[in-house]
Amino acid sequence: MNKYGFFIRKLQLEGSGKETVSVEFKKGLNVIYGPSDTGKTFIYQAIDYMLGASKIPKDIPESEGYSLCKLQIESFSGDKYLLERALKGGDFRLYDKADKLLDTLKSKNDKKSSNRTISDFLLELCNINDKEIRKNADGIKQRLYFQDILKYFLVDEEVIITDKSPISVKPDRGFNASASFEKNVFKFLLTGQDDSTIVTLLKKDDVVNKTGRVQLYDELIKQLKVDLKDIDYKEIDEQVDKLNERIDNFRDSYLTSSLEFKKYDEEKKVLFKKIALDETRLININEILKRSTILKQQYVSDAERLKATIETGQGLSLITTANCPVCTGEVEETVNVEKLISATTIEIKKTSLLLNELENSRKIYLSEKSELDSLITQDKKHYEEVITKIQDELKNVLDEISNKIKKFTSKKEELSKIKTLKEKLDSYITQRDTIQKIIDDYKVSKKITNYDELTVTLLDPIVTEIKNILVEMEFDNINDKNIGFSEELLDFSIGTKNRKAFGKGYRAILYAVFIISLLEYLRTKSYQIGFVMIDSPLNPYKAGDKDDGVVPNNLGEQFYRYLYKNIKDEQVILIENTAIPDDLKENVNYKVFDKENGFLPKIISDFK
Repeated sequence: MNKYGFFIRKLQLEGSGKETVSVEFKKGLNVIYGPSDTGKTFIYQAIDYMLGASKIPKDIPESEGYSLCKLQIESFSGDKYLLERALKGGDFRLYDKADKLLDTLKSKNDKKSSNRTISDFLLELCNINDKEIRKNADGIKQRLYFQDILKYFLVDEEVIITDKSPISVKPDRGFNASASFEKNVFKFLLTGQDDSTIVTLLKKDDVVNKTGRVQLYDELIKQLKVDLKDIDYKEIDEQVDKLNERIDNFRDSYLTSSLEFKKYDEEKKVLFKKIALDETRLININEILKRSTILKQQYVSDAERLKATIETGQGLSLITTANCPVCTGEVEETVNVEKLISATTIEIKKTSLLLNELENSRKIYLSEKSELDSLITQDKKHYEEVITKIQDELKNVLDEISNKIKKFTSKKEELSKIKTLKEKLDSYITQRDTIQKIIDDYKVSKKITNYDELTVTLLDPIVTEIKNILVEMEFDNINDKNIGFSEELLDFSIGTKNRKAFGKGYRAILYAVFIISLLEYLRTKSYQIGFVMIDSPLNPYKAGDKDDGVVPNNLGEQFYRYLYKNIKDEQVILIENTAIPDDLKENVNYKVFDKENGFLPKIISDFK
């Protein structure tokens, strides 16, 4: 059994305030039986939708209120997954068997996007990754998506009766492809070989465009060769090397002078700051000395005033007291002259001490003033010397070196332009030759292109499978008839009659046989889908239809028996209103729907 591919475990619908409805499937044969309007086709549409179709399931009254669709699948290697998608559209959520969210899968296939899609996930399960399929005679390719191959494994009730080729028919799943692409997809399924190695041929407009570009490059090359005539490129390289050496030397000298310049510039800044601080301090000292002079004058004045007070007191002490000559009254002494003289003497001593302290302070400030005057004079002289050094020596040296660097750099640029033109010439020649080779290869490829096509030989295994199935079904004396394939019609024939020439009932059964044969054929490959779902393959069949030839009346029963016997490891799901043989009902996953008990809106119990 092929370990690749997957089969469907369960389809489930959920909605707010709605009872969850579900239907379960197993490996082998699964049959959903019942008349119309019981939800069978809705199941088909929901599964198609959950496998990447853009078209949402048909809006029916019974589905109102349901908003979420879930599909449980299992790979043939045993991994279980749950796909979840809103019924109104959008992307998928992917969960593992423990309901852990693994990824969000994009529903739309966009080759420019790096986001993982539902197609990427399903193709990985089938071991079909990163395949490209040719879509026209020019070798133009497009990426293979899961939806491109799904039509061979999911067939609706309209396609099953078609008289068109089952290879080229295009179901409505929201995509469209060319007939060549459809044939090459089927060829890939048969061989496992995609078209990624094919070299795409140029379009006519591309050839014209590239030819014009070659002509443009020829003109540019011609002009550059004139401009660069008689140029000794070796000599230019030697000159450029010498210039580079001299420029490097000048840059070293410039760097050395710059460092010296920086040193003196820093010294200049330090001197300027120091002079400013010293001058500020000198201004403060001068102000202090000015105020101390005024204070000294006040102290001297106070001392003289106090001395006068003592002298006055001493004079008063020599005068005797007597009664008032007018009223003869006794004059009272109001001032104690001795105490006054004593207190004044004390004040004179204090004033003398303050004056001495002031004089001492003035001497200190005068000394600092003298020192600052000397320092400021020296620093200003040094400052001027540094300025002279910077402006007259270092700046001139730097300017001179800078000018030399510019001069030699300019010369180097002139020579480099010549080298650049040479490099451009070489590049133009390379690009012209590359484009010309593409054009030449195209002309050769156009003559010898011989793509592998879908041939009768490639279809032999499928034709053999079809005959084996029809033999086992005892289809219309099939042992006496040849099964063939028409490359023109892309369809198989029975005897001299092509499938499209049969009535719709037998076209449907033969279409289903073709699909089953492909499923069985892929058992031998290193890739596989693993399941088939067909809507109404037997319903159109009416036993005894004159247009369908001489075939047994129990053809539908024999189709059921073939599937029951031969499909064990893969999965086949049939949606039918043609009854299954009674003896098989207990042995297959068989569910009967009726008008009262359809898929919607009631819960579907598990298969028996």
